[in-house]
Amino acid sequence: MAKKAMKKMEMKVYKERLLLLRARLRGDVSAMTEHTLRDKNGELSTMPLHMADVGSDNFEQEFTLSLLQSEGDTLSMIESALERIEEGTYGSCDECSNSIPKTRLNAIPYTPFCVKCAEKLQS
Repeated sequence: MAKKAMKKMEMKVYKERLLLLRARLRGDVSAMTEHTLRDKNGELSTMPLHMADVGSDNFEQEFTLSLLQSEGDTLSMIESALERIEEGTYGSCDECSNSIPKTRLNAIPYTPFCVKCAEKLQS
């Protein structure tokens, strides 16, 4: 059974947080993408200066690509949360429809699940 929906003023606060987080992540993603494509001299290149740098460059590039994927996933979750705000369903668990505690939303404002359902889905 669904619990009481979140008030519009409360949703507005979370919407502002989500918009700020989205803007910051978009900036990070753009900067990381550009950094990954540039060599140590600041020129677009994938050829390292020295053969000894190949391993380090590959590791750094793979690590950055991994971070980009993670931040891309977070951006998708933020977009979904913003859609839930527009639909008026933000703050309700997608799995059980119960209210997501505000402490959880304050920590992870883009989460679609309450703690109980998130733990169930991760196991």
